[in-house]
Amino acid sequence: MKLRELYTVLKDVLKEASESPGSEALSILSKVTSQTRERLLMNFEEEIDENVCQMAISLSKKRANGYPLQYITERCYFHGLELYVCEGVFVPRIETELLVDLALELIEERSFKVVADIGTGTGCIAIAIALESRCEVLATDVSERALETARRNIERYKVHVQLLKGAYLAPLRSVLDDVQLIVSNPPYVSTRAELPADVKKEPHEALFAGEDGLEFYRNFFSDPSLLARKTIIMEMSPEQEGPLRDLLKGLGTLTFLKDQFSRTRFFRLDVA
Repeated sequence: MKLRELYTVLKDVLKEASESPGSEALSILSKVTSQTRERLLMNFEEEIDENVCQMAISLSKKRANGYPLQYITERCYFHGLELYVCEGVFVPRIETELLVDLALELIEERSFKVVADIGTGTGCIAIAIALESRCEVLATDVSERALETARRNIERYKVHVQLLKGAYLAPLRSVLDDVQLIVSNPPYVSTRAELPADVKKEPHEALFAGEDGLEFYRNFFSDPSLLARKTIIMEMSPEQEGPLRDLLKGLGTLTFLKDQFSRTRFFRLDVA
């Protein structure tokens, strides 16, 4: 089968499951042939080995059944970075890129030197900050698979990010006095929420935070004394503004910030 014909087959398999079946078909072809998308387009008349064809069709059917494309290609994109990602690790979202921008603005404005990323996943936030600032960056996660994934991405970009295993502030206890800025895209989805099929395949501990989606925040802010003289920026769901305002009342100066789609998506807490 020629590459052009295989591309048409994959598009047909993906057309009901994807908003961009052509683009996803090229991504899968790039994975199974180890060729760039540009190279593929230049060689559309090339004959493809039958085993490669079957592998591409199998992966496309898997994608059509709701499996995340990023897990199939082992690749995701964030803040201009191409990152390795695998099953069991949360896939970065475009909204979170603004969290990095907000952090970098504060780092420059306030001359912060030490930043901690809680729940680093692929390491996307930590790596982006390390690449674009001179900060010492610490990154934590409870998942060994996430830490291995982050380590792989850190090595690729040759940045200095210290990885620590543990939940909330526990792995930072020995260095907490030095941390000036804490950033996080934590789990904040209600366990009652209906999610798309591909999102359901992502690690639940990175998504869900109790029935109201606030469990992470309750635990993280349970001992405000640990956060003295720190700035915290976290991602949130737009409908959580009211509950978070109540939860964080009296802890410091609270500011809500919008994402690139004009939805309230982040909060900043400056603790005295």
